[in-house]
Amino acid sequence: MGTNRRPLVAFTVCWIGGAAAAHLYEGLRMAAVLAALTLLLLAVSSFCRISGKALLVFGLAIWLAAGYGAFRDARNASVLPEVLGDPVEGGYAGIRLQGTMAGPAKIDGDLAMFELRTERAAGSEGDGASFAELRRAENIVVRVKLAAESERREAAEWGRGDRLVVSGDLELPAGARNFGAFDYRSYLRNKRIHWVAKAAGASSVETEEAAADGLLLLRRNDELRAGLADKLAELYPGIGAGYMQGLLLGLKDGLDPDTYTNFVRLGMTHVLAISGMHVGLYVGAVLLLLRRSGLSKETALTAALCSIPPYVLLTGSSPSAVRAGLMGMIGLYAARRGWLKDGLHILCLAALLMLLWDPYYLTAVSFQLSFAVTAGIILLVRPMRSILFFLPKAVSGAAAISLVADLVSFPLGIYYFNQYPLLGVAANLLLVPLISLVSIPLGTASLILGTFWMEGARWAAYPVRLVNAAVFWCADGGGSFRWARTVWASPSPAWIALYYAALLGGIFLLAALRSARHPGSSAPARADGQSGEAARSSASVPGPGGDTAPLGPQPGAPALRARFGRSGAAEPYAPSVRYGALPDSRRNRMRPPLAAASFALLAVLLAAAYHPRPDPAGSVQMLDVGQGDAILITTPSGRHLLVDGGGTVTFERPGQEWRRRLDPYEVGRDIVVPLLKKRGVHRLDAVILTHGDRDHYGGLLAVLDELPVDRFIMNGTRSGGEDLDKLLFSALRGGAEIYAPQDGDVWRPDDRTVLRFLNPSGAFAGRLPELEQQNEYSVVFKLGMNGHSFLFTGDIGESGEQEILARLDEQGDGEAVEVLKVGHHGSKHSSTEDWVSRWSPKLSLISVGAKNTYGHPNEGIIERLEQAGSAVRRTDLDGEIQIHSPAGEPLRVRTKLDGASAFPKNRRRGEAE
Repeated sequence: MGTNRRPLVAFTVCWIGGAAAAHLYEGLRMAAVLAALTLLLLAVSSFCRISGKALLVFGLAIWLAAGYGAFRDARNASVLPEVLGDPVEGGYAGIRLQGTMAGPAKIDGDLAMFELRTERAAGSEGDGASFAELRRAENIVVRVKLAAESERREAAEWGRGDRLVVSGDLELPAGARNFGAFDYRSYLRNKRIHWVAKAAGASSVETEEAAADGLLLLRRNDELRAGLADKLAELYPGIGAGYMQGLLLGLKDGLDPDTYTNFVRLGMTHVLAISGMHVGLYVGAVLLLLRRSGLSKETALTAALCSIPPYVLLTGSSPSAVRAGLMGMIGLYAARRGWLKDGLHILCLAALLMLLWDPYYLTAVSFQLSFAVTAGIILLVRPMRSILFFLPKAVSGAAAISLVADLVSFPLGIYYFNQYPLLGVAANLLLVPLISLVSIPLGTASLILGTFWMEGARWAAYPVRLVNAAVFWCADGGGSFRWARTVWASPSPAWIALYYAALLGGIFLLAALRSARHPGSSAPARADGQSGEAARSSASVPGPGGDTAPLGPQPGAPALRARFGRSGAAEPYAPSVRYGALPDSRRNRMRPPLAAASFALLAVLLAAAYHPRPDPAGSVQMLDVGQGDAILITTPSGRHLLVDGGGTVTFERPGQEWRRRLDPYEVGRDIVVPLLKKRGVHRLDAVILTHGDRDHYGGLLAVLDELPVDRFIMNGTRSGGEDLDKLLFSALRGGAEIYAPQDGDVWRPDDRTVLRFLNPSGAFAGRLPELEQQNEYSVVFKLGMNGHSFLFTGDIGESGEQEILARLDEQGDGEAVEVLKVGHHGSKHSSTEDWVSRWSPKLSLISVGAKNTYGHPNEGIIERLEQAGSAVRRTDLDGEIQIHSPAGEPLRVRTKLDGASAFPKNRRRGEAE
């Protein structure tokens, strides 16, 4: 890359490597990783001819970044226990917190949330405890459950800077309870937040004094954002309100969940994140207006630079907005002084400044995607345009940007979100120009006009509403194509590194091959790493897509270039592919096989990621979905069977509609579907709904909406619930075959897996009666896999168990099982002594919600299982439970919360970690 010519790029890469090591490892492991990175740097130096002085600086960057990150991480600990004492069962009951609101309150239905910068804390007033000063202020998330609709107006008065006293309970944030699931505790820790305070009613929040002068500016900014959001809601009614609030202000609280889902399915969520596209349009418009008003070039550049921080603050200061704002400011300052025209240098300087300010920026997905895509555009757009020579020039630039952004964001996208939209490139090419050239500028104009002339604002908003309708229509139609949604298991970091190496090598080699065969098609690379074409162009190619450099061409950019010249824009970095002192003929002969090898490696990597080799042991994974059941069975050949899908039970009384939240928690959408995708489940060979209770079928609505299902197996009854009927209709519409198995039916998903059904009754053959009480008619089946045996029981109780046992006695079938899924979450009305004695399980699994109000599991049932010699695992204490069943070997068991590798020792609820 020429590190001696571009030391800042190499320094930034080394700094990020050291910071990542500090975040991922600690102690001796971190030291070993740092030593390995140092050795890798030495190896690279032998090929790139790095000077000894530069090598020392780069090595120091690795170790200094790691030391700085470790130092900041060591200080990231709560100081509240110093005042309140050791927590009891992971929290504190009845405490009071005094501090300052660190941000605006977010109100959704009956929930108000805000961050409190806590300065003093005390026990409950009943204990007579007085406030004690904290050693340092600590931010805490406060969740207030509003008791009445009138309290929404009271909560709306709380604002940044107000001094409050909050009374309630303090809890640790919820950690991940399933393998690979989102870890809210880790997410908050990266924001230096360690506790969640839960308060009941607005009366538990007492305002002591209004915002102080020091925070008045930020509060006014919050009020301005809220006022502008209300104005957008007036100009763009319906789902357009939340969309425009996200597009122009970076507010996502009001975005319609279905609309956001469609944007996710089309890979267009980046337009709702304030980033390079938004900052570029803003800076271009400001410069154009300033120059047209007669200001000099230097004055206009300085004024535009000073206008970026207020814009970033107004739009929410997300990592992508901060990155784009810093790049814009650095670029404008460089243009003002006439130096530092390399876009990659600007990007690296912005990254260093952000990581010095807060090393935890590195853990933010938006930070990673923003910098990766921007670096990809700077590096790869020019060679990609050379590869796309067959396209018209008016199209090739836009296509190159969109394609590069898509290819660069792909590995991070599948790592975090486990899906890739096949229509993403086309959607971005068609819709992003409309959004960037119509919705953003005219939407901004309508917003400004709306502050003093509503009639003019409505005229300006009309074409935007038409474009929005077209965008929503396309997103809804494109998102409905299930074939266009591909699911990918999360790849390893090594896979991601190999992908980027193959991608960069393949694109540069292919572009060099194209240039060698058609010398006139692209100017040769200059000594500073840029082609003549690149030297004449600006920071990015005109067109839509992704996260372009902030000073790239925007509306009015040709006029700006005519006035400012090349100094007004950062130039792209385009390194040439070097082969040492090889002659041209040999170099040209090496390019085709190297390019072919790069793309062959890419193909192998993609195939391995999309179709990972199945585990020949097979597995049974009891997901932790709270109070409900959801079990994923993966056979040795890689077939997937989902038994139930959990479900959130809600009780809404008449007149309580105000409590309904815009985006409520839903087990299927928020837990089951993400976990299935993270494990690379492209389709389900069967969904087995044991019975029609909502805590078993509620989450399946989201599953059937996201994944194709071949077979839908049920008990042959309806419960009378509208949602269950909707689920059956969704299964039929999706092309699933519906079965109601009878006692003795057998199904073999593959040659090492067999399911034998033991339904309590076969009286419903050919009919679909409505039964309100579903438990005793649960689908019950024995699973045999690699010679191991499991019994799945749904929610059957004593009568259902006795009916099955009687039929088994008639048939002379008394074979024991190794694993028993305990019926009805360990209820005292199931798992009778005869039932447990007949099956004699070595391991019993209970799916039950932590702190549930039903008293599950019953202590008598636990004792009965223990007396039968069965180990017990339960999701409320252990989180997700995974069982692998290798042929000819004992079962392997592990759980999320303690990582057991063999049959574990039993634990009571009070012994939970």
